Amino acid sequence: MKNVKTLVFDMGGTKIASAMAEINGGNYKILDYKKIETPKKREEIVAKILELVEFYRGKYAFKKIGFAVAGQVNEKGDTIVCAPNIAALDDFALGKMIAKKTGLKVTLKNDVRAFACGENRFGRYKGYDNAVFIAVGTGVGGAIKLNGKFYFGKDNIAGEFGHMVIEACGERCKCGRKGCWERYVAGPGVEKMYEKTYGEKKGAKDIVFDAVRGEEKSRAIMEKASYYFAVGFANVANILDPEIAIIGGSMVKEKRLLRLAMPFIKNEVLPSARKVKVVNSSLGDDAFLLGAAVE
Repeated sequence: MKNVKTLVFDMGGTKIASAMAEINGGNYKILDYKKIETPKKREEIVAKILELVEFYRGKYAFKKIGFAVAGQVNEKGDTIVCAPNIAALDDFALGKMIAKKTGLKVTLKNDVRAFACGENRFGRYKGYDNAVFIAVGTGVGGAIKLNGKFYFGKDNIAGEFGHMVIEACGERCKCGRKGCWERYVAGPGVEKMYEKTYGEKKGAKDIVFDAVRGEEKSRAIMEKASYYFAVGFANVANILDPEIAIIGGSMVKEKRLLRLAMPFIKNEVLPSARKVKVVNSSLGDDAFLLGAAVE
């Protein structure tokens, strides 16, 4: 079996990661990983992508580009329908444009769907027929596997867990609604919670870092966020009854955070749903990139 190389991008609200994914059956390598800040304007994003394509073309032979995008993607996999955390890419045929500019095959996936595909094929917990995949970063996204098959929904947007309302008349979300789950557990929401509580600003990464090391103020905020995570997670688990939930994303890279949430989760889910296995991603950021590479 030969190695297949695919240039892959993981595009979120704060960063764009890129790498060369080399896949040989069930084995893989992630080569030349790079990360840049997500530009604010559409033309700047496209220019950066094309610049990176040329960089990788100078080092590797490849015929395909795969994108994992934090937003809703159409069924054809060539257009971003809506991206609340990358507003410049709303209603934009990014795949078509990059394919035209480069002459390469280009496919787009929702980022958490890519995360799920990566974990499902290469991860330690592959093989479960009923699973949910949740990623917590700048926003919150999800993917669903039922009876051995991924469920995408009629319009290819199933799994938008982050826009489930968990606090009536709560914080305004970028999607336009109030009280969405991601406003209480994702990075920007946690930062806002800290600022409102203590009257000072602190970055989400620093809050997480300090919380797991016992700093009182940060730990109090992460315990509150963990409670809200459990509320939303219980809704997902009670509705879908999965065997396993695989949790990833930048906000849960520190694996001890999940321990903070587990007591809240046990209290919130129905007794029959307490058997669900809740685990950290086994692949980390690689899951998003690998999922962008595979069909």
